[in-house]
Amino acid sequence: MQVRNILRVASVTFFLLAGVVGHAQTRPDFTGTWDLEEAFTRSLAGPGAEPERERTGVPRQGFSDQEPPMQDWAEAKYLEARQGVPNLYTSGGDEFDPTHSCFPHGLPRIYTTPRPFEMIQNENVLVQLFESDHWVRRIFTDGRDHPDGFPYTWMGHSIGRWDGDTLVVDTININSESWWLDNLAHPKTDQLRITERFQMPNDDTVEIAFTFDDPGAYTRPWDGHKEFQRAPAGYEVLEDVTCEDLLDLNRKGRY
Repeated sequence: MQVRNILRVASVTFFLLAGVVGHAQTRPDFTGTWDLEEAFTRSLAGPGAEPERERTGVPRQGFSDQEPPMQDWAEAKYLEARQGVPNLYTSGGDEFDPTHSCFPHGLPRIYTTPRPFEMIQNENVLVQLFESDHWVRRIFTDGRDHPDGFPYTWMGHSIGRWDGDTLVVDTININSESWWLDNLAHPKTDQLRITERFQMPNDDTVEIAFTFDDPGAYTRPWDGHKEFQRAPAGYEVLEDVTCEDLLDLNRKGRY
């Protein structure tokens, strides 16, 4: 009888552990270096014009192929920043671009810049290391909540939870000093809350579905999407400084 009970306990333990392991195996590992689709092919082949839209139809400079539902003041600010811009898929005017005053891209705009980023994942955190101006973002996956009194920052505060094979990330407290939400010049306010759903449909692709909820600039929440491809073997994230070109011009007395 004692042996039978031991075997029964061992069997239950085995199936419980197998369930835990199987559940863990359904979670993808986002570790790697990623960039917009085909960007590495172009960079390795030499200089050339960026395609205006991704394979999915989303503008490379933005998050959606549909105009988001802007409030009147936000639409006026958006249109002002796009004066003289040749089409709807290229970035807003340089004279209105906050990065031309050395402001960081911030979140979520940094996803629309033509620079790769690296992700490093463990059980407690997903770290994003962006080539663009060396920015670092931490998405905490250890079960914590957003802390009270967290300051408004360029990347905000991000926490993630698993929904099957999807990492669902909630980000708040993003400042609006760099007021472009994307390279197209859609505005944002410090009321912006972002939900991201990270998935890997295959080993070489990361897809992020976004929901932008900003009652300060939009009449309702709206959705976006970005797709990133894994870098070729041996590719390394390089050094990049947002205002390096402007600083160099200052040294030469051209400004």
